Amino acid sequence: MEGIFGAGGSSINKELRHSTTQLWIDEGGDFTESGEMNGIDLLRDLAMVLAVSAGVTVLFQYLRQPVILGYILTGILIGPNTPPFSLIRNEQAIRTLAELGVILLMFTIGIHFSFRKLQQVGSSAVVGSLTELTGIFILGNLVGRWLGWSATESLFLGVILGMTSTTIMAKSLDSRGMLYHGFTKLAFGITLMEDIVAVGVLGILNSLGTTGHLGLADTGIKILQLIAFFGAIAVVGLLVVPRVIDWVTRVRSDETLLITVLGLVFLAAWAAQAMGFSVALGAFLMGAVLAEVRQVKRVERLVAPVKDVFSALFFTASGMLIQLDFSGSGIVPVLAIAATLIFGKVFFCTLGSLLGGAPLRPAVQAGMSLVAIGEFSFVLAAMGMNLGMTDAKLYSTIVLVSAVSTLASPYLIGASEPFSRWLAKDGPRWFLQFWDTYGSWLKRLKAAPSDRHKMARAFARKLIGQMALQLILVTAAIFGAGGSWAILRDRVPAVLRESGWGGPLFWLGGALVALPVAVALVRKFHAFCLLTSEMAFPRPESPEKDVGPARKLTVLFLGGLGVLLFSLYLAVISWPLIPGVGLLVALLTIVGLVAAAQWKTLTVVYASGQAQIRETWETTPDEELPRLPGNAAVRVFRVGGESTLAGRSVAETQLRQKSGVVVVAIERRGGNVVSPGPGETLAVGDEIFLFGDQEQLKLAEEFLGQNGVTAI
Repeated sequence: MEGIFGAGGSSINKELRHSTTQLWIDEGGDFTESGEMNGIDLLRDLAMVLAVSAGVTVLFQYLRQPVILGYILTGILIGPNTPPFSLIRNEQAIRTLAELGVILLMFTIGIHFSFRKLQQVGSSAVVGSLTELTGIFILGNLVGRWLGWSATESLFLGVILGMTSTTIMAKSLDSRGMLYHGFTKLAFGITLMEDIVAVGVLGILNSLGTTGHLGLADTGIKILQLIAFFGAIAVVGLLVVPRVIDWVTRVRSDETLLITVLGLVFLAAWAAQAMGFSVALGAFLMGAVLAEVRQVKRVERLVAPVKDVFSALFFTASGMLIQLDFSGSGIVPVLAIAATLIFGKVFFCTLGSLLGGAPLRPAVQAGMSLVAIGEFSFVLAAMGMNLGMTDAKLYSTIVLVSAVSTLASPYLIGASEPFSRWLAKDGPRWFLQFWDTYGSWLKRLKAAPSDRHKMARAFARKLIGQMALQLILVTAAIFGAGGSWAILRDRVPAVLRESGWGGPLFWLGGALVALPVAVALVRKFHAFCLLTSEMAFPRPESPEKDVGPARKLTVLFLGGLGVLLFSLYLAVISWPLIPGVGLLVALLTIVGLVAAAQWKTLTVVYASGQAQIRETWETTPDEELPRLPGNAAVRVFRVGGESTLAGRSVAETQLRQKSGVVVVAIERRGGNVVSPGPGETLAVGDEIFLFGDQEQLKLAEEFLGQNGVTAI
């Protein structure tokens, strides 16, 4: 795994391997590392980082400033670039630990992403984000070239300036009491779309830095791999992760749940790195998957302290890399880029939101809220430096620009309401009339009546979306087989490598894994062809006209075209594993025969997986229960269909007499009951909330288990 920090940064694996092989206990009982440092130095460095961070962040909390700036200031104070000397003895060890901070930080960003939120993003946020990212990218490139930077550094600058810090924006809004104002939904929608673009940029730039070049064909393949990886993590994650978390939750151990979650996060980070992407990408996607589980709030609460510690190390290590330059050549780039950032964000976000149909005042307020850059920008800048594509100058500049934008954000947010009110009331008449007319036209366009094929076209769009996702999953299986072969090539029996059958066998395994999805893709495509033929040749009013032959010919033509295109596509993505056309045809024949023989079974498997994802999607997150005194707790139990307590009142169950617990609530279809009376009757499917200490709850669980009521 490539290190995040430093042009020569080593990986976590390398650093840990180095530490475990050279660190030992000598005869005097001191930890020493062969010729480099005492083990106690790492402990001293950690103590220095955390102690200074604590003091500085307390000051920043008192001044009501983001603690991120406090961590960066800590790095500046104790780092090697602040005279007279560095307070840190082993910077590389701190930076290696800070890589864990990157993973956990990106996981936290992902867990606030949530696939559900994508459904709530309106056209204003989509158009606003695309307009802003395009505009600020062009401005950043121009400013970078004006400052004399290279084309690569200017490219990184344009990308970095487009990434708004959701955390800093939310804290700035909250400090002004504007977190729940009407325009914030638009602002958060724009940042959500920025995160999606940033995830893609992480993958592309990481590949560019690793390979040293990225032509048109390479770019297309890398984007395809990125989409496939995104789709595979999302779908497989939604199938597997909620069940794993549910299973682990039954243990009722926060420690076990925390270890499981961290294991999943680091597994996804490793998978992303193994596929040639950034570890940050895998952590982000696993966060987005875990955002859909019922226990997401509990997961977030458990991970927060671990994330806070390692994030502090990450931002402190960021500050350690800053080279302060108070000369004109050092100050001018910071001021020029900060001015470009603030102007570009406000202008292009506002313009894009207006083009997307947002009213004037919310568009202006959203634009003035999105000026702060932060976590994503730091990760991108550090990655560019690590890959040798940029240097410390760009990183230092970006961190200082982030500090300027963070300080300016609350003031711009505070000024957004009076400024938008003034603009809507006293702005140029032609300006106001134009956007009012444009907004009215856009609403009429969306509400315009359509023809009789409206429902058919809507269904066709749904089919296209489903087929696109299924094609992504098939692609992911083939690319996954290729990646597995590349990783395991040297570990498989030599006969497979020498005979040339290793790659084809891995391909066959990937194809068989994807077979249920491929069968569903065939069925959806056939339905699409039928629907298209009916739309192209609608039922005639005159019974004398027969459109049946035309429809059959259309279905035959579209079906043949689809088979041809899919075969060509499959040949392209399979080429690294199966370079011969004849062998590919033979393997496809085997896969086809298996599909024909197990068609119904494969259809059932796909439908089952689809139902599980739908169940996860429709499950709402659990609310966190309040902290209770002593060892008291609230446990939830479900009345099963075979329960002997169904139909009895709370008093008749004698639950209070047998265990000492109190029934504090009953959740059921048709309405919930809070503080139910003794005459409240239990029904099948009821979820009863019991309050008591650990011993009482244990007795209640034993009694209820004997009567068909299970803990959940």
